[in-house]
Amino acid sequence: MLGGLVSASTEALGGSRFSLLNVLPATVVVTTVVVLARAGAYSPNEPLRFDHVLPEGKRDALAIALFGLAALLCGILLRPFETALIQLLEGYWASPSPIAGLVPATVERHRRRRDDAKTVAEFDFTVPPPGAHSTLRELAHRDRRISRVVRMKSRAEKVRDTYPTDDRLAAEHLEAAAHPTDLLPTLLGNVLRRGERVAGDRYGLDMMVVYPRLYPHISDRLESAVARQFELITSTASLSISFGLLSLATTPLLARLDPWSAAPLLAGALSLLAYRGAIAASRGHSRLLATVFDLHRFDLAKAMHYELPGNPRAEYELNKDITDFLRPGSVAPLRDHETLESKDFKHPDGA
Repeated sequence: MLGGLVSASTEALGGSRFSLLNVLPATVVVTTVVVLARAGAYSPNEPLRFDHVLPEGKRDALAIALFGLAALLCGILLRPFETALIQLLEGYWASPSPIAGLVPATVERHRRRRDDAKTVAEFDFTVPPPGAHSTLRELAHRDRRISRVVRMKSRAEKVRDTYPTDDRLAAEHLEAAAHPTDLLPTLLGNVLRRGERVAGDRYGLDMMVVYPRLYPHISDRLESAVARQFELITSTASLSISFGLLSLATTPLLARLDPWSAAPLLAGALSLLAYRGAIAASRGHSRLLATVFDLHRFDLAKAMHYELPGNPRAEYELNKDITDFLRPGSVAPLRDHETLESKDFKHPDGA
């Protein structure tokens, strides 16, 4: 009976993509704050009394079950707000967000970090060859210098490859005043955006435009891997938000000047750790998205009954035309498209 109830609740709350893990972070925050408040943790001069958490005379299994159910319901009710906070974590700070005014400064910081890393990664560090009479000390110093250069360039390449480039803006001849950069104000958002750009741009496809049409053709194993990785990103980002809120909620415990004063610091550290985990998961997600386009990009042209291109240049041009036609806001009929209107269809046998 309980299994059927959980299954029915799962379907009502979001289908197969929903699980109790989706609401666990918010539930943990609610439970922790309520327990600490009931135990008197927010009273600096009072000892903690965890035996006061449950009402007097109701410390039995039913009371604990009711408390757990109430915490779970609160977690479910807070889930939509948590999703909105995750979007803030990804860098979508458009108005009326209260932090929208920080976008120019944070984007500029990331732009400088990316450009500095690009400069270092592409700089030609030349170490002069050893002389014929170099001493062992000089040779060791040269080897250490080469090792430092290699490590420095490796770190710079890793930072550079975290961010999307502005190549698309230059390719589309967009005005710099109107479109200054393709960057977002958070590192997580930039990692995700780079994955979106790299996956399709190499083939002339805009992932955000064509992915819904490409999705039905993805192999089951690859689709499952993409879904699991996306769920991992959502879970770790959700944990980061929850631990961050818990850190704020437990800040008054600093006034206790006892071991419980470390609670907000520990929650903050866990929030940062979860955020780094979300970034690492996003890098894996980017590789999976690139794999989707590497293996299934021809399925889009085939599904739209166009002849498959015979070389990379023809493929790129066809993909650009398809993306342009499918782009949101494009309402012109296919017969009026500048290039697609003259392309012949190639229908499969029996169609």
